[in-house]
Parts: sequence; C-alpha cells; structure tokens
Amino acid sequence: MSDNASATAATLSREYNNRAVLLQLEGDFDGALAEYAKALEVEPGAAVTLNNAGYLLAQQGRYEEAIQHYERALAIDPGRASALANLGSAKAAMGDLAGGIEAVRQAVIADPSNAVAWDNLGKLYLVAGALEEAENAFRAAIAIEPDTSERLVRLGAVVAGRRRFAEAVEILRQAVALAPDSAKAWSQLGVALFARQDLGSAGDALRRALSIAPEDLDTRRHLYLTLISRSRRDEAEKELERILLLHPGHVESMVDWAVLLCAKGAFEAALARLDEAREIADEEPRARFYRALALDQSGRRGDARPILEELARGSGKHARKAQQYLTNPAGDAPKQ
Repeated sequence: MSDNASATAATLSREYNNRAVLLQLEGDFDGALAEYAKALEVEPGAAVTLNNAGYLLAQQGRYEEAIQHYERALAIDPGRASALANLGSAKAAMGDLAGGIEAVRQAVIADPSNAVAWDNLGKLYLVAGALEEAENAFRAAIAIEPDTSERLVRLGAVVAGRRRFAEAVEILRQAVALAPDSAKAWSQLGVALFARQDLGSAGDALRRALSIAPEDLDTRRHLYLTLISRSRRDEAEKELERILLLHPGHVESMVDWAVLLCAKGAFEAALARLDEAREIADEEPRARFYRALALDQSGRRGDARPILEELARGSGKHARKAQQYLTNPAGDAPKQ
C-alpha cells in the first residue's frame, strides 16, 4: 500500500472509530460495533480501535472476544496501558484473578500516572484479599487524582479492613465532604464508626445514608446492629421489620428477629419466624440453637434436646451455648 493510501486508510479508520465512540456513549452498542468493524476493515492494525472495541465487548459481557481484541492491540503496541488495564479486568471477570492482577500491574508500570489503572489494580487486589497491596494501589490513584470520593471510600474500607479504624474514619469523612449526597460514602463511614465503637455517630451516618438510599440492605443491617449494640431492642426490631418489608424473605434478618423474640420470651412467635427461614434454620448453628431454645421454652423438650445435643458435640460459640443450656438445671433461656 502506498503512503497516500495508508494515510487515507488511517483517516477513514479514525472517522469510523470516532463515530463508534459517539454511538457507544449514546448506548447504541450494535451501531458502535458495526463502526468499529468498519474501522478495523480498513486499518486492521489500529490499536486504539481494537482497545475501544474490546472495551465495548466487555461491557456486553463478551469477555473472550474482548480479550482477543486487547491481545491484538497489545501485539501491535505492547506498552499501551489502557489495553493492559482492560485486559486485566476482562481476565478477572473470566475467573483468572492472578492473570488479571498481573496485566493491570503491567499497565501501571507502563503508565504510572494512570489513576484508573491504579484504581482497577486496587479493586482486584481487594477481591484477592491482598489488603496491603490494595491500600497501596488506591493511595497511588488518589495521589494522582485527589478529589475522588469513590476512591476515598474504597481506601477507607480497606484501611478499616486492616483494623485502623480511626484512620479509616478520617478518610471517609473526607469522602462525605467531597460527596455529601453519596449514600455509599455515608454508609461506609457508619460501618467504620461502628467498628470503632462510636455507636451514636455510626447511627447518625447510617441514617444519613438511608435518607439517600432507603432500600440499601447492607446499610439497614448495620443500623440494626448499631441499635442492638446500644441495647435499643424495640428500635432494632422495627428496623428488622423495615428490612423485611423492603427485602421479603431475607433469611438472616428473619433469624435475627427470632433471636430478639426469644430474648423477649415470645418463643412461639420466634418459631414462626424460624419456620419462614427454614432454608438455613436446619443448617446454620445460630438458627438451630435458637430453634431448639424456642422449642424447649415452649414445652417441646423432646423436639429440642436432639438439636441441642448435636450442636453441643460441635465447636464454636453456639456449641458452647448448647452445652451450657443442657447443663443448666433451671432451664433458663440464655440472653442474646
């Protein structure tokens, strides 16, 4: 191909690529893919187009095809950081977490100023449970782009996960200052405050999150735990009622409600709740213990004892509770 023909092909390819990008932004994925195909037909070695098309395919969950496009782009331009980062995300989505981390690690080596790549690397390290590496990656991303609330939330969660709760709270306060309408930021701040045992402030932060996103299950669950920790059982029970109105059939909350009912001496009502949660009530030790307790305290000792005896032969908190209950001659119900 002559120089003029090559230049013409490159110009036409860019035009197709640019149209594809606009269509992609508008949500017309089929139209965008058609334009990317035209661009690659006239210029098969366009690494930018290959990377863009791969990203669109990944958006559609077509990860194998996306990986093929990224690898073709990298064969042409091995140091293209965006293609390396995208390749890593696609590999991780396909279940190759180690391969994904390595590809994104190569991306930040190729372009240390790429905040998105650092952020993606942190996310993958977080999935892998490598909290120190995740923290370092998120800090690198924030150093490049400091005023990003979502990244501060992720950093705060990782720091809290490393049990540096006071530091996590300060990071998350920065996040809510940057984005006061972010339910995620307020919720994560509430979780960190709860972990630090600042229960009053935790409740305030969690309620602020719920004022923005009232249906968020994790936030409501943490508000329930905060209320229980403050011995505000009536409010906690009302919170469980809200959870089950918003999320009918949430098994963990049904079991929690049964535990509260046992603590109040409402054993028949507790059994009714546990009957609704039978999918785990016969498997999970906590649910099994409170079923046995409710049965025993309702006068059905013959049904309760085999459950308690089997639990007592095991290990863990509820095995110890079962052992204690079986040896309690008064038959008093233990508190929650």
